[in-house]
Amino acid sequence: MAAVLRDAYGLTVSSDSRAAVDGYDRGVRALLGFGADTVTEFESAVAADPEFALARAGLAVSRYLNEELPEGRAEMDRAVVAAKAPGLSARERRHVDALALWVGGRGNDAIPLIREILAEHPRDMMLIQRLYYIHFWQGRSAEMLELTESMRGALEGDSYVLGLHAFSLEENRRYAEALPLAERAVGMNAKDAWAVHAIAHVLYETGENDRGAEALPPRIHPCDHLGYFRNHLLWHLALMHLAEGRYDRAAALFRSVFGRISIQVGADLQDSVSLAWRLDLFEHGDPARWRHLGAAARSWLELPLLLFHDLHVGMALAAAGDWANADLQLERLRARGKKSRNPTLGEVVVPLLEGLHAFVRGEHDDAVARIAPIESRILEVGGSHAQREVFHDTLLAAALRGGDVARSRGLLERRLAKRPHPGRYWESRA
Repeated sequence: MAAVLRDAYGLTVSSDSRAAVDGYDRGVRALLGFGADTVTEFESAVAADPEFALARAGLAVSRYLNEELPEGRAEMDRAVVAAKAPGLSARERRHVDALALWVGGRGNDAIPLIREILAEHPRDMMLIQRLYYIHFWQGRSAEMLELTESMRGALEGDSYVLGLHAFSLEENRRYAEALPLAERAVGMNAKDAWAVHAIAHVLYETGENDRGAEALPPRIHPCDHLGYFRNHLLWHLALMHLAEGRYDRAAALFRSVFGRISIQVGADLQDSVSLAWRLDLFEHGDPARWRHLGAAARSWLELPLLLFHDLHVGMALAAAGDWANADLQLERLRARGKKSRNPTLGEVVVPLLEGLHAFVRGEHDDAVARIAPIESRILEVGGSHAQREVFHDTLLAAALRGGDVARSRGLLERRLAKRPHPGRYWESRA
């Protein structure tokens, strides 16, 4: 009788190939660590055992995250077929079902199923990570924290869980708890990029920008396995330089990280647009940045992704002066918003993007009129506090430039009180 194989987290798997299970484990670790080789590792698992349903589901998720949407869905269809084989455990079938819902664009429908599975199998790291990011891209930081709190007991010695939990604490503004936990995770695993990311967030949100600018590069260096996520960590470094008024350093990071690459990954577009927009807000703009980013953004006109991403596509098109495509994208979002089950699209994303368009046109009063009523709901577009800050700062800049004295005074006072060392530019406006 063949021995029952288990994955790296001790869960039994329905494959009799040690090579396939090892490849699957490497794929899961690559997903958790934002490795550039995630697809390759899952492919090695499938090659060793083509009937290994969990490996096929992992490959589908990886392709989907790489924005290879048709390929990801096709691979998930094969995973679903493989999951119907006799002898597969109920856990594995439900695991594949949950990931199939997510790949099929039904993340909210996947939530209750993932929770049921994790209640019985709290060491299923693939599902923990998926649920975590469903919450993250809906701005639901309380649910992120609830998830990581509930999983810690089963995975206390795992750096990836500690890093996930540290970031959850940070997004819930529990900085004193988040930083030592993130440092502990990095001490356990220097390649845990999400834990490094949590450190960057804490130091930025607590105003320790000089400490962060010094601490971040040596923590990024060991993460030589990263793909696009390395650029995101460097984006955080740029935010710290911006906050301290080192605009030339931030602009140099834009050029070295984003200005010399063909932007083909959604995260790179989001980070580059956000950084260029902030440099504009702080009166250090450069039209060449927008020519580069506008051309990149056009490639996503036919590929709408997360609402957060759609906003950055619209920002890039408008700032590049490509109003034909900027207006086309906005009209498509309005049409989608009328049909969508997600009220955030029509009620938050559309007026927010209208306001961002108005800001680019110099219609500051109109920008305020559109953004201010929905400002409290901006968290629904997803992302982190640091990522969403660009929208709040645009509202503040519009109020200042439009001469709305009472509103701009209130917004500026709030911005200055947000954290120690809130930013040289905003301090100068005071």
